[in-house]
Amino acid sequence: MNFIEIAVDGLTGEAAEAVSELFNRYGHGGAVIEAVAPDFDRVTVRTVIPGDDDSRRQHLEIMLALISKALPQPLPEPRLQTVGESDWANAWKEHFHVVRIGQRFVIKPGWRDYSPQPDDVVIEIDPGLAFGSGLHPTTQLCLKLFETMDWAGQHMFDVGTGSGILSLAALKLGATRIRAVDVDEVAVRVAEENFILNGFTLDDKIIETAVGSANSAGGRTWPLVVANILAHILIAIMPQLAAAMTPGGQLILSGMIETQVDDVTAAAQAHGLTVVSRHQEEDWVALVAEKKA
Repeated sequence: MNFIEIAVDGLTGEAAEAVSELFNRYGHGGAVIEAVAPDFDRVTVRTVIPGDDDSRRQHLEIMLALISKALPQPLPEPRLQTVGESDWANAWKEHFHVVRIGQRFVIKPGWRDYSPQPDDVVIEIDPGLAFGSGLHPTTQLCLKLFETMDWAGQHMFDVGTGSGILSLAALKLGATRIRAVDVDEVAVRVAEENFILNGFTLDDKIIETAVGSANSAGGRTWPLVVANILAHILIAIMPQLAAAMTPGGQLILSGMIETQVDDVTAAAQAHGLTVVSRHQEEDWVALVAEKKA
């Protein structure tokens, strides 16, 4: 099948969030957010749609025009090109390079060579169809936060796992049980492939995967829950996120821009959570919340 790739370049903050939300809702497999290290201020947001789906293409073009009118600065003109499914997957490879994040994390595409340093935590990623490399600032915020945490024996519930990058980071830092879920079955498949790529076995005593959201916690509660998702979704699923936490547990919320922090904080507080720290990268913010013991 041929696809149409739609890309909008040079986006920041609110514009990137709005276009990502649109592409996540209507794109084939969601949005891909690409930033070129080390300057992550501006990103390109891409998606693909089936080449014969004229109504979806027209809808996306209309919605992009409406978003452009609503923003303080208009969006750049979207770029459209026809690509084959295999061409789409392979074309991404030329854009992905080995990138260091924080003090220890090294994100290495599976097709790139890298000689690790003694303290490196190397994560190999194959994004798969319509999934990015995990280098968006919201993911960076989580990874840098992970470096400050004690992971010995930790159990984590990863909501909206995408390529599985945060679950992989947790496992490589010492987590002993992971449940990774996503509402998109393509994302779950990509995450499973990345676990195997990094040498992990899909053993349900260590790694669980499922198609679902925060209400798919596997029938138990978790001392650490991570959700790197758009702000309006964080707010909508906050009751389930809170319910998935053990008393005294922590919740990492990422995916919001600065102007959305108050709304996300209010939603967390409304469900018995206390925000204990805030972390920021450009316009993007991550919050850590705790549940009363």
